[in-house]
Amino acid sequence: MKRAYRILLSIIATLSASALVYGQANAPAASAPAVKLTPVLVTADLWASPLAKLPASVTVFDDAALQAGGVRHFGDLVDQISNLTWTGGTSRPRYLQIRGIGENSQYEGETPDSAVRFMVDDMDFTGLGSLGGTFDVSQVEVLRGPQAGAFGANAAGGVVRLVSNAPTPFWTGRVETNAGQDALREGGFALGGPLVAANPERIMVRLAVHQSRSDGFRHNVTLNRDTNARDEFTARLRFTAVLSPAWRWEGAVLFSDVNNGFDEFALDNNGRRTFSDQPGRDEQRSTAASLRGTYSGLAGSRLTSVTGGSRVQSVYSYDDDWTAVSYAGFSDLRRTRSVFNQELRLDSAATRAALGWIDRWTIGAFFSNTEETSAYINKDPYDLRGLNTCYSADNFALFGQIAHDLAAHTRLIVGLRTERVNLEGRGTKTRYRASRGSYDPAITFRPSFDDTLLGGKVTLEHDLTTAVLVFASVTRGYKAGGINIDARISPPADPLTYGTEQLWNYEAGFRGHALDHRLTAEITAFYLDRANPQVRDSAGFGGNYRFFTANGRSAHIAGFEAAAAYAVTPAWSFRGTLAQMNSQLDPFKLTNGNTGGGRSLANTPRYGYTLGTDFRRAAMAGFFAHAEIVGRATQFDSNNQNEARRAFHLYNASFGYAWQQWRFTVWEKNLLNTRYEKRVFFFGNSDPDYIETRYEARADPRQLGVSASYYF
Repeated sequence: MKRAYRILLSIIATLSASALVYGQANAPAASAPAVKLTPVLVTADLWASPLAKLPASVTVFDDAALQAGGVRHFGDLVDQISNLTWTGGTSRPRYLQIRGIGENSQYEGETPDSAVRFMVDDMDFTGLGSLGGTFDVSQVEVLRGPQAGAFGANAAGGVVRLVSNAPTPFWTGRVETNAGQDALREGGFALGGPLVAANPERIMVRLAVHQSRSDGFRHNVTLNRDTNARDEFTARLRFTAVLSPAWRWEGAVLFSDVNNGFDEFALDNNGRRTFSDQPGRDEQRSTAASLRGTYSGLAGSRLTSVTGGSRVQSVYSYDDDWTAVSYAGFSDLRRTRSVFNQELRLDSAATRAALGWIDRWTIGAFFSNTEETSAYINKDPYDLRGLNTCYSADNFALFGQIAHDLAAHTRLIVGLRTERVNLEGRGTKTRYRASRGSYDPAITFRPSFDDTLLGGKVTLEHDLTTAVLVFASVTRGYKAGGINIDARISPPADPLTYGTEQLWNYEAGFRGHALDHRLTAEITAFYLDRANPQVRDSAGFGGNYRFFTANGRSAHIAGFEAAAAYAVTPAWSFRGTLAQMNSQLDPFKLTNGNTGGGRSLANTPRYGYTLGTDFRRAAMAGFFAHAEIVGRATQFDSNNQNEARRAFHLYNASFGYAWQQWRFTVWEKNLLNTRYEKRVFFFGNSDPDYIETRYEARADPRQLGVSASYYF
């Protein structure tokens, strides 16, 4: 079955590529109606560009796609995005990987470094994706590969950005409700418009509020209640102010309260029932704001300032033994993270002949500060173990990018970024022995790390025809080194610091359209070479573990991402994606004697695909329907154990009716109730022998729901 899917989708991708080059020449000029797929603007790149003109591998879901798929949270999308993976062990997808690069956890003692940037508008929630609700979101953007120019150290894998609906100079809004299996209850409203009637574009605002509750697909037998339930609230305010002809201000304020339970594992891996007597929590309370100011009063250039700040308090706890009859351990981790970002940049006002030989240019500076404190306790009848940590990171970067038209249809883009990273941390280990009534001596580590990093990108793009863009690029990315602040490790065997990882990413691809925009297609092939790759390691059993990061020798990943869409008629269209990765982590031996490598990297499934169809007579009138198949190959969850998640194939569907301002939808996810995993562990957790065993966190089963929306 896998082979058949791969052959089928390979044929689709090949035929789409051929049609782009030859379709317009071979098709009669008036043989088909002008059915055009809506163009989108990608904003997460250093230069915002129409998707059709972006020389990079990117996936964009616009509002129509989000509505058709019944998407309510970014977690509903992750399996559909080429070469994007995620790791469970949390109530919502939080830890993301792109092309195998990214973290799979942040347990106690692990630092907040992340290789996949997660943004909501201009607010940075990297490593904190639990708040990724998509209510009143206009589009979701995913850029793959090192984004050395725009984002630097925290975007070695790529960038995910949720773009909310912007304020408008006229009043508009929506009200929406959802209900479904798993006791799903959701409601939200959005409202926005001008505050000055005489000058509608002077001050505009938009407010969106959303609440979601469900039972979390688990029932705790021991306590006879739903201890994995989700309770999520989000409020977001955006405003735009044009107070003078030269200044434009855009701001956002966000508050999110993710008040979820966490009780997913059982010793028998049944996937539906749990037996914990001390169920855990997965809570995240976030407050954030951003302000973007653009000054266009300079001759030949434009000044932009982007300021952002956030404060996130989280609780992550769980029953160590997952039962009421074993060793009775409970882990509780509480964190507070504060992030401040400031960017200043100058952009040329012109995109042609802006500065002699240079047709377009950007220069800028960036500063960020991240502060995180954590308090962890692990309690059982005999001991109270503690770990308190502090982490501080300052990043300062200078960056620039220029473009030159080599010919009428050929362009060269060169970007460069240098970044200074300074890290300091502290970890203190404590232990209270209840049997003795005394404390062990406290152990404290104070590691620090600093480095100067250099990255850049060279891109050559060429308009093969007026409808087809081909491109090739070379990127030097980096993943900054760091510190280990888990005071339970054993230096010098376990390292207190680890080195910077260097990445070279080579890409070539094309994107374009044919048949009067009825067919669009794109494909990007890449080779990613990783030197000094960072590998997270752990050791222990039951509720006792220690965590640290070290460096391997080398790794590489080769693959591609392809997508195509075809509008058969104005109402009926097909779309598909196909992704592939081959990876290798070379054998290595850590200073503590642990070995690894010699196999494919974690989070690099060999293939992934989607195949879908949509029917919609008009944007806001009549019947509509959507169906899709989503598949992924097996993948390892970790680079230090060899258990893999199973391959899966999911079926999702929705249909509904739109009438005037109303929209009614019936949707179903995981139609065939496919069993598959979102996290796999391999360790000893069963009393008394603690034999290493495979443990699974099951992904969501089938869910049927209905929604109603009113637009005004």
